[in-house]
Amino acid sequence: MSDKIKTLIVEDDESNIKLLKILLEKYCSNIETIGIAKSSNKFIDLLLKKEPDLILLDIHLGEEKNTLEILSEMKNLDSEIIIITSDETFAIKAINKYKVSGYLIKPINILELKNIISNVELKIQEKLKDNIEEGLSEKLVAISNTNSIELLMIKDIVYLEADGKYTVIYLDNGTSKIVSKNLGEYEKLLPQQIFYRIHHKYIVNLQKVKSINKSDGNYCHLVNGKSLSIAKRRKEALRKFLHL
Repeated sequence: MSDKIKTLIVEDDESNIKLLKILLEKYCSNIETIGIAKSSNKFIDLLLKKEPDLILLDIHLGEEKNTLEILSEMKNLDSEIIIITSDETFAIKAINKYKVSGYLIKPINILELKNIISNVELKIQEKLKDNIEEGLSEKLVAISNTNSIELLMIKDIVYLEADGKYTVIYLDNGTSKIVSKNLGEYEKLLPQQIFYRIHHKYIVNLQKVKSINKSDGNYCHLVNGKSLSIAKRRKEALRKFLHL
């Protein structure tokens, strides 16, 4: 992984902090310490501001509410968590109850530290890969023919037209692609906040709609000059979809 693991240390004992920093610098070169929290308020503040990849977490900071209870109140937390504690029994209970990657018992064993950091790095890599793939799926659509698979930018699609068992995809550059999938499959596949089925024959990219004619029938006028009929039964649904 090219980027280092942005790590937040949550610990209230200064000697433990110094020791942990020395171990990380010496044995875990892929770690970048982006903050140290000695109190729950500082923990919450750094968590929101820094968005760490990893939290090295002491459970008790000498306050009424422990750090795991604080984390349970945080929504959409995507950080990996390693508990560092002197209480193994409590750590195991915490793993069963909360989303954590593992635990280290004080005093920290160097080999265990290296192993658990390596495991976390793999998890972060997988999440990054999934995020990239998800991002690409929102930007690209794959079409196949006999000899190859072609990737189209979704933003370049103006509209799609049903042709029996096939679909014709019309693009910004004036070209078209014929694919052996029916229009219904593309209705499910394409982002529904952008593409709308206005007719049993047509799906349009709403970002490519120049205007909608309501006076002389119902038509979508597209940026490429094409006008497509809007089915009567879809007219009201389209109006609600566009908040008109």
